[in-house]
Amino acid sequence: MFDDLTFIDWIGVLGSFVIATAYLAVSRAWVDAAKPAFQLMNLTGALMILVSLYYRPNAGAILIEVLWIAIALYSLLSWAMRR
Repeated sequence: MFDDLTFIDWIGVLGSFVIATAYLAVSRAWVDAAKPAFQLMNLTGALMILVSLYYRPNAGAILIEVLWIAIALYSLLSWAMRR
């Protein structure tokens, strides 16, 4: 499986780790979910995965990443408006 991965695929794999790390950080209370760091990590990870999906499309995966990006952007905008 790993033999077939391209550089772009590895970007998507790294994006998955970024999202999982964000979830772990919130679960362990290392990061406050109400602050931008969590949403920025989710946004970064989702964008990385979306880049890899551009080259190997999968409709369901593209949809969920677009939704994660929208949620992260909405949350970041809401946070900015409150400040």
